[in-house]
Amino acid sequence: MVQEVITTKAGKVNEYLHHVDLKQFAARRLLSGYIAEFEEGLIIMDSGSSNEVKHVLRYLKRNNLSLSLVKYLITSHHHFDHNGGMWKLYDEIKKFNSEVKILTSKLTMEFLNNFEDHLKRAKRGFPPNMVGEMRAIEENGFKLIETSDPNSIKILETFHTGDSEVYLAVLKTPGHTPDHQSAIFLKDGVIDFIFFGEAVGTLYHSSELITLPVSAPIHYNFKDDMETTDKLKKLELKKAGFSHFGIVNGRENVKKILLDHESFMREFRAKIMKYHDEKDDTRYICEKITPFLLSRSDMFNAEHLVLDNMILQAVYGVMMDLGYRKG
Repeated sequence: MVQEVITTKAGKVNEYLHHVDLKQFAARRLLSGYIAEFEEGLIIMDSGSSNEVKHVLRYLKRNNLSLSLVKYLITSHHHFDHNGGMWKLYDEIKKFNSEVKILTSKLTMEFLNNFEDHLKRAKRGFPPNMVGEMRAIEENGFKLIETSDPNSIKILETFHTGDSEVYLAVLKTPGHTPDHQSAIFLKDGVIDFIFFGEAVGTLYHSSELITLPVSAPIHYNFKDDMETTDKLKKLELKKAGFSHFGIVNGRENVKKILLDHESFMREFRAKIMKYHDEKDDTRYICEKITPFLLSRSDMFNAEHLVLDNMILQAVYGVMMDLGYRKG
């Protein structure tokens, strides 16, 4: 059986992995979440905003996955659209399993519990009803970890599915944000699945391995982005899950999309520098670069509900990193 290059359909992907369409902003194919199902319990990766938590809960119920079996909630990073609803998901699961923990770094915990400035910025960029609500999470709800450098992977825990052992580790993958991390699952001596999150761009194409930028302000760092990508290129990755959107299948395909992200971000950055030299005006730069970005997606058009904001965010983050703008 020939496996598809990109999986966009929600559902069970292999013997332990589920792909969940979180229906961000009430739309399909914008935001992915993932659930790993083992004999020892469930691991949920990213919650979405508080508006999207209901879709995680509905998926669990529809697939007979009990909230009492959820062992870990793993974050990719602190942004509102990815884990702004983590407090809500944690509170709901805790009713059924008081031992559930959010597996993340100290930096992410601090970002999630000191969210006020981040939420204000989000509400300036999106309609407030799309942003949702954030609340602080009790410190006892976290299990803090030291994330691994991709060059030196440290196993955190062993899980079982059927006759197989699966090992969990979490990699340090900064660039998009300083706290960005990527959960990996090792099986039969290889990395069976990695949750990229937004470590290496977004995938808004259903058939072509081409990325779009995630260089959002205020923390985007081009140097870290390229270093993370370079380290991930050296790993053998069977499947890679993006936050936006879906799963890339096959080692060569994963490597291809990593190479694309690397070359694309260099080109994207160079275009911003060029247009800035022509005219130091954010609107002008966004207008000039829009056709280039539209050509890299089969789901966006000029009227898409998040397109203008996505482009502004991506452009402004690079401009900040270049020193053209302040936060």
